[in-house]
Amino acid sequence: MDPTALERRLAALADAAPFALHYQVRLLGPAPVAGGAVLAARSAPTSSLPTPAGGHALSRGADVVVPSFSTRKVSVLCATLALVRAGQLDLERRLTVTEELKEGVQAGLLRNLAAGIELSLRDCLVQMMATSDNICTQLVFEAIGAAVHPGTEPGLPGTSAEDAALQYVNDYCAWAGMPATWHRETFPRTGELTWSHALDAITVTTPADQCHLLALLARGVTDETAAGRLRLTAEDCRFAVQLMRGIYTPRLGAATERIGFAEKNGRGLRSLSQVGIALDGEGAPLAAVAVYAETIPTRLPDGLPGRNAVFEAFAAVGLAVQDAVAPLHHA
Repeated sequence: MDPTALERRLAALADAAPFALHYQVRLLGPAPVAGGAVLAARSAPTSSLPTPAGGHALSRGADVVVPSFSTRKVSVLCATLALVRAGQLDLERRLTVTEELKEGVQAGLLRNLAAGIELSLRDCLVQMMATSDNICTQLVFEAIGAAVHPGTEPGLPGTSAEDAALQYVNDYCAWAGMPATWHRETFPRTGELTWSHALDAITVTTPADQCHLLALLARGVTDETAAGRLRLTAEDCRFAVQLMRGIYTPRLGAATERIGFAEKNGRGLRSLSQVGIALDGEGAPLAAVAVYAETIPTRLPDGLPGRNAVFEAFAAVGLAVQDAVAPLHHA
């Protein structure tokens, strides 16, 4: 593993991008060494640091608060599984799609189907992660609200089931060690936002928070102590990673061949993001990755849509991680 080369490569990608690229890549092995010593911290804008969840992190702008959009669903997934583990929710709980839930939905499959369909909570989690279905995500929050209402603090006046669900997920993120992540809505109405929208009405996070969660989730696959920090078991962590491997729109793993990614995407008007866990051929975790592209121009000077350039950058990040954690061996 060559973290120094990876750091240079990621920095070059960020420097060349015609948009802001904030990232953290956390290598999930022993702290890398150079010349017999742990790599020293770099100064901003790029840094290489040991991290509380273990591993070694390469970062640029990792503490910048950014729109979460659908990358929020990893923490929603984990928070839901924690309620299941605590016996407060059942994965076979039945949930009904209503016409009201379809209003304004732009992502997923169920918006094209008739109202009245019943799904299990398990099915809703699968679609929330695989197709980023926002009807299923609303149903997941509905289930959370039913489990925790009237709220985590007794006697809160006027607390609705939706408010209680959001508060629980925010509490969960705080418990998990994600202090800059704030869930503010069960369904972000992206269609009502302008390109220059403010951050104070939408769910926000940081690459560092997301990488911290992913690192714990990855380690939790085999380490019950790491899983316990998420109020999960290793079995729960394996289930979560399995759901993330079923994503319909992989970007970090779009061009990799020697590794795969369990990942989740996020999409806004001026923002695209991709978070994931790099896995070897046997499914063992190698790295946690969180990349957020911000202030994406609608078009580049050569006419290329800005989003296309971001997708290329995400694939390049995935390839850089592959070359660092699974280099080619020449005879």
